[in-house]
Amino acid sequence: MTRRRSLAGRLSRALAACVALALIVMVAASTLVMRSWMLGNMDSELHRLSQRAGEHLDVEDAPDDEVDADDDSDDDSDEGARAVQQSGGRVPRPGGPVVPGGPKGPGFGGSGIAEGTLQYVSEDGQAAGAVVSNFSVTYLNEPALEILAHVPTDGAPHTVHLKELGTFRVTSQVVDDKTVLVGVQMDSIDDVVLMLVAVEVGLSLVVAIAAGFAGRAWVRRELRPLGVVRAAAADIASRDLADDTEELTRVGEEATSGPVEVADVAGALNSMIDAVEDGMERRARSEAKLRQFVADASHELRTPLASVQGYAQLARRDIDEASRTQALERISSEGARMASLVEEMLTLARLDGNRALKREKVDVIPLILDALSDAHVVAPDHAWELGEASDIQVLGDEAALRQILTNLLANARVHTPAGTRVTVSLSRAPQGVEPAKDAPASSMVRIRVADDGPGIPAEIRDRVFDRFVRGDSSRTRDGRGSSGLGMSIVESLARAMGGSVRLADADKGTVIDVTLPAA
Repeated sequence: MTRRRSLAGRLSRALAACVALALIVMVAASTLVMRSWMLGNMDSELHRLSQRAGEHLDVEDAPDDEVDADDDSDDDSDEGARAVQQSGGRVPRPGGPVVPGGPKGPGFGGSGIAEGTLQYVSEDGQAAGAVVSNFSVTYLNEPALEILAHVPTDGAPHTVHLKELGTFRVTSQVVDDKTVLVGVQMDSIDDVVLMLVAVEVGLSLVVAIAAGFAGRAWVRRELRPLGVVRAAAADIASRDLADDTEELTRVGEEATSGPVEVADVAGALNSMIDAVEDGMERRARSEAKLRQFVADASHELRTPLASVQGYAQLARRDIDEASRTQALERISSEGARMASLVEEMLTLARLDGNRALKREKVDVIPLILDALSDAHVVAPDHAWELGEASDIQVLGDEAALRQILTNLLANARVHTPAGTRVTVSLSRAPQGVEPAKDAPASSMVRIRVADDGPGIPAEIRDRVFDRFVRGDSSRTRDGRGSSGLGMSIVESLARAMGGSVRLADADKGTVIDVTLPAA
């Protein structure tokens, strides 16, 4: 498996590459500027030399290495005589260094000529040229003269290369029917440019390497908080999240106060850890509630089952008809109690599964009147009254509303003594009550069930809407008590319709407010 490169390494190499590229551009630009400046100075010198040569230079100034036609030299030949005749009795010097003490004109070897200066003159088909080299004048050979003869006579600077003599910057012009060319050797410029490039390239390499190492150290320092984030994440991954006894490790201030990007990652990780812990706590609470629910449900079902089993065995014995009838009635009563308990648990299970309820306009006052009438039939020893009742419709499920009212009145009937006054009222919810989801602001309806009984014990007020919570903890109620699920069903139904239920403060008795969205 190929090892992936680290982010710090990639960033430091990218930084070094960017610095190197910038230095390359700088070296190229500075080299071009330096060479252009030196060429500009050289062209100015060429212009000065061109003016001077136009004023003083002449072919006749060239050293006279003539061959006399009357010379008795042993080297004379017919070809030499013809060359002398064709040239008017004169033959140009074939090239080579000036003989010490030989003739020197103002154009070739005269005073004021600098080292590396080139001069060339052509007139009437005759051409001569020389270059000052090593503090002596070297005359040009035929190939060099041929190259210079082809330089345009436009007075502009040109670059030519002469074999064995080097590269020259030259300018040529026509003065009095004579072609005059002057030049300056460019080898010094090339040497300076090469030296400048070598120095700058060397310094650039040193700077790029130093930038790479410095950048790597800087990047590592800036990315150090990411290591803290990684360590925290690795610690969480190595733990058994099923064990919630130990708190999860969070990212410290070193990362959260670092660079913005790293701080965002660290903050997101801490938020994720908070969410995980919150989920673990809610799961633990849910599991605890589930275990308690199963235990309570098992106990609630076991009690009537034991009664059914005992009375069934009694009915099988040889007893009188009255005892057998009583046993069968108790079996029927306990069966009905179990059926009611199972139905309530199924209702809670469906609500826990987010079962969708209807959302339609419901007239609440007729439902309240029906519930009060039923309660009066079941418990005529209580006073059942309708309090304030505004003509308001509720947006919800009619069957769920009936069950809420039935459970609240049944709770008041079971847990209050005879003679207790129970009042049901309907009104707009006061300001400050949070509206349900998808409901306009201040469009909530409050259904209040209040009694003047002994009230709910203080030790269970915080748990009154939990499952299997009853004011009387006894489980042997002979089928006449509460299962402890009624208030939990009320809370679940109200929440499913987008509302809520709460136990209101009261000086006497019990006051329960159910808030639902208005139609």
